[in-house]
Amino acid sequence: MAGYNELHGLRVKYLSADPSNAENGQVWYNNTSGNLRVQGIGIEAFSSATPLPTAKSTYQRAGTMTAGLFCAGNTPGGFSTTTEEWNGIGFSQGGAIGTALYSNTGFGTQTAGASAAGRPTNGSSGDTAATFEYDGSTWTSVNAANTAGRTRQSFGIQTAAAMVGGFQQATSTYTNATEEYDGTNWTTVTAMPATRASANCFGTQTAGIVCGGNAPSVMATALAYDGTNWTTSPSLNTAKGRSGAGGTGATNTAGLIMGGTPYSPAAVAERWDGTSFSNSATLSTARYGAGISDGSTNGIIAGGRMATAPTAVVEEFNASTNTITAAAWSAGTNFPTSSSQVAGAGPRDAALGIGGYPEGSSPTGKSFEYDGTSWSAEATLNPSTGTAGVNAATGTQTACVNAQNTSGGSPYVYTATGEYDGSSWSNATARPTNNYANAACGTQTAGLFFGGASSPTGMSAVTLSYDGTNWTAEESLSTARRDLAGSGTATAGLGTAGYTNPPSTYYTNTEEYGGESWTAGGSLLVATRSGQSSGTQTDAIFFGGNTPTKTTATFGYDGTSWSTRPSLATARTNFGAGATSPVGAAWGAAGYYPGSSPNRTNTTEHFNIETSVANTSNITTS
Repeated sequence: MAGYNELHGLRVKYLSADPSNAENGQVWYNNTSGNLRVQGIGIEAFSSATPLPTAKSTYQRAGTMTAGLFCAGNTPGGFSTTTEEWNGIGFSQGGAIGTALYSNTGFGTQTAGASAAGRPTNGSSGDTAATFEYDGSTWTSVNAANTAGRTRQSFGIQTAAAMVGGFQQATSTYTNATEEYDGTNWTTVTAMPATRASANCFGTQTAGIVCGGNAPSVMATALAYDGTNWTTSPSLNTAKGRSGAGGTGATNTAGLIMGGTPYSPAAVAERWDGTSFSNSATLSTARYGAGISDGSTNGIIAGGRMATAPTAVVEEFNASTNTITAAAWSAGTNFPTSSSQVAGAGPRDAALGIGGYPEGSSPTGKSFEYDGTSWSAEATLNPSTGTAGVNAATGTQTACVNAQNTSGGSPYVYTATGEYDGSSWSNATARPTNNYANAACGTQTAGLFFGGASSPTGMSAVTLSYDGTNWTAEESLSTARRDLAGSGTATAGLGTAGYTNPPSTYYTNTEEYGGESWTAGGSLLVATRSGQSSGTQTDAIFFGGNTPTKTTATFGYDGTSWSTRPSLATARTNFGAGATSPVGAAWGAAGYYPGSSPNRTNTTEHFNIETSVANTSNITTS
């Protein structure tokens, strides 16, 4: 009698990690990543990712594809002490290392990492053997290595690592020194058979691969290390050094070398399968001195050195049956007028842009609807609810509430409220507090308005809730400020950044509202005013604004901390966006260019989250 497998075929296995010995054609579901995987028919490709906050090259790097660690290195401003932590989507700022370094090496994880050796400070002809450990927030100086040098390379974890080779400036010599680190002390062990610096390394302390490098000529040869002895290993296809390699997840049976060569930046990646190297995908930006990998299926190359200068460009490598499109801003249809102080509501496929001030003209006094493809002029704002200038709105395209200006001149009165039903504006109950430049989130029948100013020097911390009829005073913000951004709901709101005067102060403050009170959230990476925010309290983006120069910067929030995201194409402040729009449907339209002429824009941009779509062209069925 036929069995289950003969009648129905083999079942797809649910695995927590990709198998290390998968055969071509094998199918499984990775329930950690949420991906259906097929061995041997995937696409190998680099895709663009969120750039580094600052261009840098030849720095410490460690960790994994979802928790990377990048420290020190060469930047346009000189040698660096900064640390960038990668969360799989963007970068956040970690603790600074105690000494500015270049050509230092790294190993370990994001919460248990290490930096060793390198060249300290610009202009220094010497090298260091200094070692620092990282605990996820702070670097601590620990026992130095035995051999000082730059462009030494390493592999392993914080408590079991190996460091090899390097260049010593004082004697202009290359070294074959090998040292092992046990988390406390460095021990000199069996030297490599030949000298080399700027090698590419991956694996563990007892099962490592060292390939390429220079001494001084660039080489392709490779060596295997078993914790005691060195043996010859199959060579790279192309001689290269200072490439992207290593990472805690890499083993001596799965590695990825990205870019490389210190004399002529390279673009071709090579994969190691435990037996040989094979050429893989090509980088969009040729470079050296950057990158980590989890093995042969994933990698990230962050920054690095091009022909003449460091870069901030980041590219991710994936070997997958899916086609991956990176998160990015894309151009939408231009807003009907080049205006500042536009209020907004709704997601990009059903958005509402309200009012605005064109340069040298009177306020528009109109609202505009957007379907993700085109803008159409809709209802005129009521005379008694003014222009919708420098104020906030929330809700949807068919049910919006907007705080507005009623006076039309000095002294300004900002207590009016307007409601939109998808076809016309009507007057609603006036707000009990006279202020402008505030923020809002929520819906027309459950809205939250907070912050603002009653005059150029009268900052407000007032929070008001709106139930569709009445206003109620809630607990005030911890920090009174104007020009802040709001997102989320009336019971799970987010207030970010802002400005006070006097004294003139820009804020990084984020406050979270839980329905009754405000609590401190993670700080925005850059002090900003007049930007916008979209999303929820645990999944939001903040974009644009004034720092005090207009910016394209975009940041993402996960409910705890902010990290970088792909930047806007057009820098702007005082523009329209939907506070309650999901991140994947966020938009920004119109805006102000401080210090420019003309000083208004009509551009619209859409934020697109990363997508992964099955590429059926690589799968044959019968």
